[in-house]
Amino acid sequence: MKKIITSVLCISISSPAFAIIELTDNLSLSGFGSTSWAKSDNDNPLIINRGFTDESCYDCDTTFGVQLDYFYNSFKASIQVVKPPQYDWNDPQLEWAYIGYEFDYLDVSIGRLRLPLFLSSEYYYVGQAYMTARPPTEVYNSILGITAFNGIKVSWAYDVSDEKTIVISPFYGIKDNNEVDYNSSTELEFETNRMFGANLQLSGESYRWNLSFLDSNFDQTITRKNVITLPTDKNQHIQLWSLGAEYEFGQAIFASEGQISDTSSSMYANLGYHLGSFTPYIVYGAQFDANEHLKSNSYLIGVDYDVLPNVSINGEVQYFEARKSNGSFIENFTPPNHFDNKEAILYTVMLSFVF
Repeated sequence: MKKIITSVLCISISSPAFAIIELTDNLSLSGFGSTSWAKSDNDNPLIINRGFTDESCYDCDTTFGVQLDYFYNSFKASIQVVKPPQYDWNDPQLEWAYIGYEFDYLDVSIGRLRLPLFLSSEYYYVGQAYMTARPPTEVYNSILGITAFNGIKVSWAYDVSDEKTIVISPFYGIKDNNEVDYNSSTELEFETNRMFGANLQLSGESYRWNLSFLDSNFDQTITRKNVITLPTDKNQHIQLWSLGAEYEFGQAIFASEGQISDTSSSMYANLGYHLGSFTPYIVYGAQFDANEHLKSNSYLIGVDYDVLPNVSINGEVQYFEARKSNGSFIENFTPPNHFDNKEAILYTVMLSFVF
């Protein structure tokens, strides 16, 4: 059974308690991965960084990562390398690489760090750590799958009571570059000029709240593949707020999360029920434009089966509907604004593991 307290402890699998391979007393190695069969009933590709179509796909979700952690008294260092779904095996990504030091209630980390925005951000690629096969796309793809930054994060932890802990984490990012293959014809490049924000988490025995703020200034370049590179839009700005919570009520677990930025907003809500090794669940997600008009939504029903404590299988059926925009579809409809084929059903069977 996946308790919330376990999720809190798993926020970074760098903790020695979760390392399977202890190389020395101070050095540990851990890893994770996911792979799936997925197929849509629509030939328009679905979900950025995945691209599901009406053909069976066995590698659209494939993820594999390894993490090396070093601890010595109050000093720590961690490196995580990930093969994300959108990249080939010969192009792994340095997801984080940082050094840190603990000063009583303060934890300071410097280097390449995970962007702490959402409930599952710190373990975004670790599919076995969350209930659904993928984090809800409406919220977790709101920043186009960008998950890391270069800079510094300072975390201050305070025990409000024996059962309540609050962690406040301001962060500051410096120059960075991220490339996103938005669809088959468009590539986006974001060069961060500066970034700052803060994350606040309040956790108890059966609940967790997450509040985040992000402000970023960046240059954006759009490339039409094999055609033209458009002029760079300099000094673009985004400001984003997110709020989420998850609760356990006996064997039931409820989670909801939303984000709002300068240009759009989105949310999801899910409900699951633990039945031994099985956890059936339902999820609703929605995307809105800058005027809070509904752009698209989705409905999901699935089940999570814990084969072993470190291995799980998800089976899901998800219905997508685009309304005033493409929604979760990533190709432009033709002719423009023509929505004869605006619905899709996505079927997924996913295997996830940690070691």
